[in-house]
Amino acid sequence: MRGLLGIAAASNLGVAVTTLAIRGWNAGGAHAAARNTARFSCLWFVAAFAAPGVARMVRGLPAGARLVQAFVAAHLVHFAVVAALIASFERAHLAQQPGQSAAVLLIGFSLVVGLGITAMPRASRLYTSAHRGMLYLVFLIFFLAFAHNAVKPLRLLAVLLAGALLLRLAGAAQNLWNPQNAR
Repeated sequence: MRGLLGIAAASNLGVAVTTLAIRGWNAGGAHAAARNTARFSCLWFVAAFAAPGVARMVRGLPAGARLVQAFVAAHLVHFAVVAALIASFERAHLAQQPGQSAAVLLIGFSLVVGLGITAMPRASRLYTSAHRGMLYLVFLIFFLAFAHNAVKPLRLLAVLLAGALLLRLAGAAQNLWNPQNAR
């Protein structure tokens, strides 16, 4: 399934290159590429987040952990695009607010990488709790960002995220009441 991670990263890189080809290598094009790669990685997150509820309906769906890692791969491309944007066009912003910029970058990057590292299930409850906490935090960040987006059609991503949450909770409820899971 390593191919899935490559597909996620390469497809998001394609989004960035296509955006830059259309908008040009300038501040506006780089900002658009950063926004579009974040939106595209959100779609990978929706698939990963909904996986527990969808797995019963779709045979051959990659494991939820692999989908989370695919999201991480796609989102790392977003981080690379943001880094290129800052290095090429936004140095002044970085110089004006270095602490705030570093904190946002460090927290966001750590959250996404931590989510990828903890994606594979382990026996530890602390490990599982940390993964769930990071997963729901990423959900909340995406949901709030798209629910309040000034571009109204992009608010549909918040609807997709809400649907993914419902599917995830339905999958969890089904696992809870499944007699095979009784000990």
